[in-house]
Amino acid sequence: MSTGAEANLTRVAYDKIRAAIVYGALDLGEPLSENALARALGMSKAPIRAAMGELRLKGLVHVVPQSGTYVFSPTREEIEELCDFRFLLEGQALQSSMARSADALVAELSRVVAAMEDTTAASGASGKLLDSEYHHLFIRYCGNRYLTDAYETIAHRVEALRYRFMDTAVYRRKAAAEHREMLDLLAAGRVTTAVSVLGEHIARTREFQSRVAWSHGRSRRSDYKFREHAVVFRDDLTPPGTAGDAPPR
Repeated sequence: MSTGAEANLTRVAYDKIRAAIVYGALDLGEPLSENALARALGMSKAPIRAAMGELRLKGLVHVVPQSGTYVFSPTREEIEELCDFRFLLEGQALQSSMARSADALVAELSRVVAAMEDTTAASGASGKLLDSEYHHLFIRYCGNRYLTDAYETIAHRVEALRYRFMDTAVYRRKAAAEHREMLDLLAAGRVTTAVSVLGEHIARTREFQSRVAWSHGRSRRSDYKFREHAVVFRDDLTPPGTAGDAPPR
């Protein structure tokens, strides 16, 4: 098989497994078998193994010596650290974006907030995607490649937790109100205050997520013995409008 064909298969495997993890088709903590994944995706183990290596670098899977490979399953401490690091990156990115491209950022945030305030668009998967897009805009306009690269190391884990968490109407209304408040502050040039609201926004998420008794999947590896991975990957798991990240390198 040519190098190009192998790279394409690795990209397909990476995208499908990543989407299954981020959007909940695979459980947090679920054991992953290269053989089962290869059969489900109709390819050899080589591209699966390469994709799993990239997913490990993204923090979406981890290897337990003498046990196997598992979907990531964060502890309370890890969730708290993730949220703290997220605020450091997003807060700096927001300030940099406003200094560099204020008009473009405010225009894009206005578009996303308008969609959030449409009750139809804001419900279900669409609302979660809009939430992700809102925060990614800070990174997109910051103009700092190192900050962008750092955010890329946590973005999928943040989204995986968001997708499992943002399911209540109360949360959606509160998040939408805070997104509107930040937008109005930015439009008025009150960047420091907007960053403070962002800090409160992420801190509330940190508190909720870190105290939730997350379902990390079934209790034993053997409980997944009859998992039908072909069903997991039967449909396109990426919700409409979701762009994949850079191809594995």
